[in-house]
Amino acid sequence: MDATHAHLLTNHIPILGSIFGIVLLIVGMLLMNKSVEITAISTILLASIFTIPVYLSGEEAEHKVEHLEGVSEFELEEHEEHAELSLWLMLIGGGFALMTIASYKVAPKLTKTARISTLIVTSAAFISLIPLANHGGQITHSELRDAEASSKGVIEKYDEVIIEEKNKKKTPI
Repeated sequence: MDATHAHLLTNHIPILGSIFGIVLLIVGMLLMNKSVEITAISTILLASIFTIPVYLSGEEAEHKVEHLEGVSEFELEEHEEHAELSLWLMLIGGGFALMTIASYKVAPKLTKTARISTLIVTSAAFISLIPLANHGGQITHSELRDAEASSKGVIEKYDEVIIEEKNKKKTPI
């Protein structure tokens, strides 16, 4: 398995893990259930850890697909820009999650603040993952891109074919 394949297989883990962890943490806080909270925070921590290999494999995946036909250079660049922000937000969220887990044992008075901080930062990280995933999907899926951009690409390709055919007719054999 190469980095591109690894990236495509693992890129959903931070997205789904973070939203699942956020919802579970809210439920745990509402029910005042420590076990649910710790499960939620552990999920957030794991999702943030998985962000690292997703980010690193994305760099190699970019080099592999950037020259393929049908790949949107614009979407590739947008995806890359969002990836760095999302990586940092996820890592900060993971740091808060780790701090929250430790606070249950070491500093119970800080647990409430740590939980809320984890929830806020992880929510911001999840929000940053939405456009990241959107741009990632549009890199090779032209049907997901803006209708105007898609038709423009088709028109440009059609123009290239027409020009090629005209040039062939002009060139004597």
